[in-house]
Amino acid sequence: MVLVVAGFDPSGGAGIIQDVKVLSALGVKTHAVISALTVQNENRVFSVNFRDWEEMRKEIEVLTPPRVIKVGLSAPETVKRLREMFPDSAIVWNVVLESSSGFGFQDPEEVKKFVEYADYVILNSEEAKKLGEYNNFIVTGGHEKGNTVKVKYRDFVFEIPRVPGEFHGTGCAFSSAVSGFLAMSYPVEEAIRSAMELLKKILERSSGVVETEKLLRDWYRYDTLNTLDEILPEFLEIGHLTVPEVGQNVSYALPWAKNEFEVGKFPGRIRLKEGKAVAVSCASFKDRSHTARMAVTMMRYHPHMRCVVNVRYEREYVERAKKRGLKVFHYDRSKEPKEVQEKEGQSMVWMIEQAIAELKSPPDVIYNEGWWGKEAMIRVFGRNPKEVLEKIKLMVRE
Repeated sequence: MVLVVAGFDPSGGAGIIQDVKVLSALGVKTHAVISALTVQNENRVFSVNFRDWEEMRKEIEVLTPPRVIKVGLSAPETVKRLREMFPDSAIVWNVVLESSSGFGFQDPEEVKKFVEYADYVILNSEEAKKLGEYNNFIVTGGHEKGNTVKVKYRDFVFEIPRVPGEFHGTGCAFSSAVSGFLAMSYPVEEAIRSAMELLKKILERSSGVVETEKLLRDWYRYDTLNTLDEILPEFLEIGHLTVPEVGQNVSYALPWAKNEFEVGKFPGRIRLKEGKAVAVSCASFKDRSHTARMAVTMMRYHPHMRCVVNVRYEREYVERAKKRGLKVFHYDRSKEPKEVQEKEGQSMVWMIEQAIAELKSPPDVIYNEGWWGKEAMIRVFGRNPKEVLEKIKLMVRE
């Protein structure tokens, strides 16, 4: 467990909010106590107010003793107080002498008095020049020029490719990552190396501010494909009733999807082989898909409706859908404007727009009875594959 004692940055790019984001991304249990209140945004600090130790102590002493303590923007004597409270905990102190905009937080001479109470002191190369050389310093080189970033600890020099750009909150993110890996029993050298690798991944996804929360998008990608692969056997089980001649796809969009490559699907579709449904491949974001484009179009109007499946047209399926309370829209392809018919994929977009305009709410089912060279088809919409599957079962089972 890591106890974070750090300042509050209302912009969320640095400070205790960033600390908790990083530690949460690592899956490390975290307790947090605010040590300073700031007035700032991503570009400038206007003021800082350090909290009284006695107030902080009351909050800290009721918490579980931590394995690691990460100290951010705090009155320097806070480190000594924490060492007295937790003599067996590792203390990682991210010293912040001044903001990137030039606002002075702490006096270097005052900081020097308390360096010995921390196991590791993380600071940038400019701050290290003001404080001198100490055996427990971990010095970051993000402020220096070059195509790589170097971090120095004792006789070790760690190097990693630089991510272009200026980012608010890198010191907080890096020191929190080091703290998290130490809490997982990494040797300090490996904690530094792993923290650098993690920060690089975060910065590659960030713009201007360290956006650790975007790591969750990787989890969403995994979860989307995993959800599709897990539910696939249930779709295959009823596939003899649902798979159309052109094949079937289950398309499940990411929450922020803007194009079909941000939609999970089954490349090659689900096909019928000797009367039995089979999948050509596992779920992927690759390949093009009509149903994927339909999912993206539906999300423009109803962002929570992220899944769509195409189903073989049977008149009784449509009738059961109506009888069992699903919202059904009939789409007549003969009424498509010529410009819609002539543009690839535009029919799907126009179809959804017509359904939404008429129903005034998200449709469960959109069907058409075919057209020249086009197979009649039912499309079923829902929040996720499980919900769509249940709607399909309502339609196909007597």
